[in-house]
Amino acid sequence: MVEQQLRIRRYTAYGLLAVCLVTIVLVWSGLDFFLRPLAVLVFVLTAPGWALISYVNVRHLSVTWVSAVGISLAITLIVAQVLVLTRFWHPEAAVVVLAFLTALPLAHHVLRSRPGEAR
Repeated sequence: MVEQQLRIRRYTAYGLLAVCLVTIVLVWSGLDFFLRPLAVLVFVLTAPGWALISYVNVRHLSVTWVSAVGISLAITLIVAQVLVLTRFWHPEAAVVVLAFLTALPLAHHVLRSRPGEAR
């Protein structure tokens, strides 16, 4: 059971890392590609919150995802509010920085959930 949870966590972290990297590439390149809004939306709704909530030992996968979406939205709103209050309105830069900062704990989740290691 624990191995299955770790495998799910590892695969989810891989998938969200891919979303982070695709988001960084699409936003940083400035291309008006039709997948750009979708990639940013998926990133903003899932990755930051999942990267944080996965450090908490939640038993139900549904609770993890609901919490991840709520935390992601809260983080995104805080970042947007900081951009408005500081009058540093560069949402592309904010998304790239947030995606890079989110990729760090996701990489940690990949490393800590590798099979065959003591936890």
